[in-house]
Amino acid sequence: MLAVATSDVQPLPHQIRAVYGELLPRTPLRFLLADDPGAGKTIMAGLYIKELILRDDVRSCMVVAPGGLVEQWQDELRLKFGLDFEILAPGAEDAVPGGSVFESKPLLIARMDQLARNEVLQGQLAEAEFDLIVVDEAHRMSASWFGGELKASKRFQLGELLSERARHLLLMTATPHNGKDEDFQTFLSLLDRDRFAGPGEKHAQGTVDGIMRRMVKEDLLTFEGKPLFPERIAETASYRLSPAEQHLYEEVTE
Repeated sequence: MLAVATSDVQPLPHQIRAVYGELLPRTPLRFLLADDPGAGKTIMAGLYIKELILRDDVRSCMVVAPGGLVEQWQDELRLKFGLDFEILAPGAEDAVPGGSVFESKPLLIARMDQLARNEVLQGQLAEAEFDLIVVDEAHRMSASWFGGELKASKRFQLGELLSERARHLLLMTATPHNGKDEDFQTFLSLLDRDRFAGPGEKHAQGTVDGIMRRMVKEDLLTFEGKPLFPERIAETASYRLSPAEQHLYEEVTE
C-alpha cells in the first residue's frame, strides 16, 4: 500500500477496500465505481493512479471529466498525491504539427465535451494508447433505445473510443442507472461489449459482478465501525389541500 504511505490522505476503510480489494487485482481493469456521493471516489481514483505509477504499470494516464471539474481534479491530484497532471487546453490539438497532443503529454486531464465535439482530437485519440483512462461523471456518456434503435450521444461515442484506447478503464458515477435497464446495459457495454450487447436482452441477476461496485451512504463506516453519515429516514408527509389547490389537482389529473 505504497500510495497510501506516500500521499497526503487518510483513506477510509471502504476506500482502501475499493483500491486494494477491487481495482488493483483486476488486470486489465474494466470497472464502474458507483459509490454514493460523499464516498470519496476522487480519493480512490488518486490512490489507484498513484499505486499503478509507483508499480511502473502506468506511464500514460488521462482523466476525463466535465469541464467544471477539471481544475478540481488537477488540484486534488497535485496536493494530495503529488501527481502533476496537465489540463488539455483549447486548441491543443494544433500545437503539435503532424503529431498527437496525447503522445507529448503522458499525464493529462481533458474536458469530456472538448473531446466529444472535436473531430481532430478524436482522430488523434484513435491513434493514441493509454495505460489508464479514468472517466468522472461517466453517466453522461449515455445512449438510449427508441423503437429498437440505439440513439448514441457524442459522449457515448467518445466512451466507446476511450474504451478501445485504454488498457485500464475506470468509470466513476454516483448515478449509474437512469431507471431504464436497457440504457444501463448499454452504458455497461463501454466496459464489456460482448457481455452487454444488444437492446432489451434480459440478463441474469448478478451480471455486474466483477465490473461494478456500489456502496450507499448507510454502508460507509469509520475504522471504529461508526457510520460516516447520519441515517436517512424517508416518510410520507400528509397535508391538506385548500379548495383552490384541490380543484387544480383534480383538473391536472383529469
